[in-house]
Amino acid sequence: MIDPIWLIIVGLIGMVPVGLWQRERMRRQDYERQLRRRTQELGSTLDRIEEKNRRMTAALDSSFHPLIVVNRELEVQFANQQTIDRFGAFQPGMSLISLTRTTALEQIARDAWEIGASGNLERTIRIEDRPFKVNAVTSGEYVGISLEDVTEVQRLSRARQDMIANLSHELRTPIASIRLLAETLVSPAGKAPGVAEALITKIVSEVEVLEQMTQEMLDLSSIESGQQPVSLHALFVSEILASPLARLEDQAARKSIEIEIEHPGGLQILGDRALAERAVLNVLHNAIKFSAEHGIVSISAARDEQAGMVTLSIQDSGPGIHPEDLERIFERFYRADRARSTPGTGLGLSIAHHIMRAHGGSISAENLRPPEVGAVFHLSFRST
Repeated sequence: MIDPIWLIIVGLIGMVPVGLWQRERMRRQDYERQLRRRTQELGSTLDRIEEKNRRMTAALDSSFHPLIVVNRELEVQFANQQTIDRFGAFQPGMSLISLTRTTALEQIARDAWEIGASGNLERTIRIEDRPFKVNAVTSGEYVGISLEDVTEVQRLSRARQDMIANLSHELRTPIASIRLLAETLVSPAGKAPGVAEALITKIVSEVEVLEQMTQEMLDLSSIESGQQPVSLHALFVSEILASPLARLEDQAARKSIEIEIEHPGGLQILGDRALAERAVLNVLHNAIKFSAEHGIVSISAARDEQAGMVTLSIQDSGPGIHPEDLERIFERFYRADRARSTPGTGLGLSIAHHIMRAHGGSISAENLRPPEVGAVFHLSFRST
């Protein structure tokens, strides 16, 4: 008969592997739980990183300017959609010069590395005959480059300079005339009754020029700012032509200019009578001013049923408009005829341009095709 003590000892020995196995299984389960948790955490981290990258890419693509990131070897690591639209598709790792095809941009990137993170590098270069303002910033192992097309900025800067020059010129002439006339008036020569009266008449005329310029500037400012209300009504084309034609009748007669009018009867537009007349007056005055003596100014109108517009066309018999001036003739104070020194403030066409925009319409100009000479202005109003 086996001693009970030995049975207990054998039983305990048999339980040792079972206990070890259970503890190993528990450790393995705990390890698996930790592994699953770490995997989930890593997945969540990757999801956040991907989401952050998507947001950053969306933000960079929403930029109006091309953005490029390069490494020390000047290999492109990132380019937003604007860069692709301007320079074409790219493969990560291609060289900056291969993408942009300009050595100037490559030199800016090299200079940015030399400067380091101490500051931004800013230069203006030309790419494909267009000016770009380039900003380069070094961060870690990368250089970020942004390009801003400043063609329009430079055009507006030139327009501002021209505006100041033209305004100074236009003000100088009447002011100098008034000063000369006033000096003559107070001199012994101006004491004669007939001479004094003539001088005063000329002074009044020059003051009227200044008043006209001031009024046109105020009108233009009011129209541009939207402070001048536009009340649209159904108007016959003949209505908006009547007053300008009457006001400019004497000016046309002095140059023996014939005005021809042809348009369908009953043609109507939606317009503010006073402003529409002002736009027509300014364009018609321009046509008479630049037409040669014994010339012809033609006025016609037509309806575009599909577009819902009525276009009033005023054609002169002048020398036409230089192609470089066609895009600028509606700017304030821009004078395409500076060499001919014709009188005027340079505001008439700009006022007409803003009036047409306030009407929801447009104004444009073009030269006639050779052998015809002259220019034609098109004023497009909404039809009734």
